[in-house]
Amino acid sequence: MSTTCSLSIELLPEFGWSIKNQPVYGPGSVFQGFVKLHFGTQLPIERIRLAFYAIETIPPFDISPGVMRSVQKTLFSIQSVLWDSKRTLNLSPKTNHVFPFTIQMPMVQFPPSVDHSTYKCCFQLIALLDTPTTLDCTTIKEEVPILCMPFVETSLLKTPNFWTAKKGDLSAELRMVAQEFVPGDNISITLHVNAASKKKSTNSLQYVTVHIKLIQTLTVSAFDDVPDQQKTVAAVSSKLLLINSLDGRGTYCDGDLNLKVPYDLCPSYNYSKLANISYRLQVTVEQKGPMGGIWNYSVSVDDISITVGTLGYGIRTSNELKLYSEESTSSRIMSPQFMKAIEYEDALPLYDASKLPDYESTPIMATF
Repeated sequence: MSTTCSLSIELLPEFGWSIKNQPVYGPGSVFQGFVKLHFGTQLPIERIRLAFYAIETIPPFDISPGVMRSVQKTLFSIQSVLWDSKRTLNLSPKTNHVFPFTIQMPMVQFPPSVDHSTYKCCFQLIALLDTPTTLDCTTIKEEVPILCMPFVETSLLKTPNFWTAKKGDLSAELRMVAQEFVPGDNISITLHVNAASKKKSTNSLQYVTVHIKLIQTLTVSAFDDVPDQQKTVAAVSSKLLLINSLDGRGTYCDGDLNLKVPYDLCPSYNYSKLANISYRLQVTVEQKGPMGGIWNYSVSVDDISITVGTLGYGIRTSNELKLYSEESTSSRIMSPQFMKAIEYEDALPLYDASKLPDYESTPIMATF
């Protein structure tokens, strides 16, 4: 038996937090939408369900020949029956059917949505259309990913932090007033460099090149023998002109440098039992050496801890917020909930532009 059937999930527009025009949901968020159904011929539908689940996964990882590591954990899994043939009249073919739903996230810090080669965390909505098992067709379904993020606070430093690096005649001093940022922020660095002048080219301009890298480290906590995965998620290079110092003993330069945090960067987190993500900043200063720069001088600061959050400076989380833990996922309070539609009996009537209000109704009394 063949039939033309269309099943889809549409989310209502969400105002506020978004990444690349995709809405983001956090602890306590409420999101609404519709499951839409259209079928061309008579189809014996038994029920329409909507499921919402979240899964953490470490895909198969080869440690050595014949040794592989993999694990999967379910954070939560819920479902609701949107329509049932045993309680409602059969659906009419060649008609658009719409089934609304509302879901509220719990006040829980789940791991964020991540799609990494070594670790994945996905939140998924699935609409399912069930037909009698005697029919020659499988369950029709439609899947839509949901972007979820935890609340990660950020703040400025009370006093600036300083780092120094020195090698030979080349030295660098870094100053930062913040080490916690949200996606889209600029990581600002104030840099002072001291360098020796080149003896053979005192009349030529001298530069240093500054390389700034934001490095993401994914640590697999579920296994001790899976190595950390590191990658550069943002980088910038700048040239700074060296000028002669007043005492004539060398050259120096000062600069205010910035590196933008990518808008779609996953936040820092360290409460998953499978994997955690952290960030560090690497700043390298290079000066060309003799022989046309065959030998370069360089100094580097490699381990400046950076936190990528989701809440701007001064925004604090609720005291009701709970950290996700594996033991408590079976508790009802740790799972999202389907909410029933609320109808307000005392709501004002809908505005009708073609009809004037009834001025003979009981007047509103004001009290002074």
